[in-house]
Amino acid sequence: MIGERLASVDWRGHAVALGVGASGGALFFWLQMPLAWMLGSMIFVSAAAIGGLRPALDRRFRSVMVSILGVFLGSAFSPEVADRMGQWAAALAILAGFVVIGSLLSYVFLRRVGGFDPITAYFSSTPGGLGEMVLASEEMGGDSRKVSLVHTIRVISIILIIPFWFRLVLGADVPSIMPETPGVDAAPVDWLILVACAALGWPLASLCRVPAAALVGPMILSALVHLLGLTAVTPPPVPVAAAQLVLGAAVGSRFVGTAFSMIWRVARLALGTSVLLLGLAVLITLASADMIGIRPEAMILVLAPGGLAEMSLIALALGIDTAFVSTMHICRIMMIVVLGPSLFRIGARRSRETGR
Repeated sequence: MIGERLASVDWRGHAVALGVGASGGALFFWLQMPLAWMLGSMIFVSAAAIGGLRPALDRRFRSVMVSILGVFLGSAFSPEVADRMGQWAAALAILAGFVVIGSLLSYVFLRRVGGFDPITAYFSSTPGGLGEMVLASEEMGGDSRKVSLVHTIRVISIILIIPFWFRLVLGADVPSIMPETPGVDAAPVDWLILVACAALGWPLASLCRVPAAALVGPMILSALVHLLGLTAVTPPPVPVAAAQLVLGAAVGSRFVGTAFSMIWRVARLALGTSVLLLGLAVLITLASADMIGIRPEAMILVLAPGGLAEMSLIALALGIDTAFVSTMHICRIMMIVVLGPSLFRIGARRSRETGR
């Protein structure tokens, strides 16, 4: 069994993805770019894939590395955070409104400007849920390649815009690598707790059919042990940087086998939806952040339709309420994954009934 799994792994693709990703991450780190290992890896591997190389990462390997990020993000949930969770209800309602309005605007844009068919436009318009929306679009008869490209390019553009905006425009310090937790002495039992969070969180979340189980399961367990004060330790920077490298390479590898002409055509539409969603996020933040007592910077990171892991890492790097940002993005994914396909089926059924 193990031998068969090892034989099925594309080792050459792994070598390309990790080698190219490490080169990009090292260059970005040397240049002191924000979130160097994730952004450098993502850009270099994307370019390699579009250029004809075939980087590839086994899903299980990626999930193992992502579980490290989950433990890292969960460590932001300190006992003090529990006192503020009641404040998040209003933010959750605003997030739900953003998901609905943003999806509608993106759908109209992709239909009228991009000429997408209704199914492809619908599953491309949701601000999140890449894997689930691609699978749902295939099941419903949409163009899964376009859905995947729109989501991937949107995530990449948001991930690139946000850190540089905070650093260059707002003057915030977005570090190249995550710092270690200051003033915390780690004992062997602390490391055992963190390893247990990663080892148990992923399979438990998978059993419960939680979206993004490899990230969310370890994060929830890590949050619990940190909220309860069982440990205050976070994973050290080196494995976290390695996990970021793998995450960036995994995003870039999605472009393998896709013609540049198609990427260019869909990229313009994906960038259009990104601008729409970011503009909507800014407007909603300006209208609501002070009213509900949330920092505008935190609200922007909550509404920005990037990936859960990526936006949470940006929040952590900036020191902007990581627990709040992570929790809201988990809720956003749950809304999209649970409601997206269900609402489509209801709408399709009513359309057929009306057509009759």
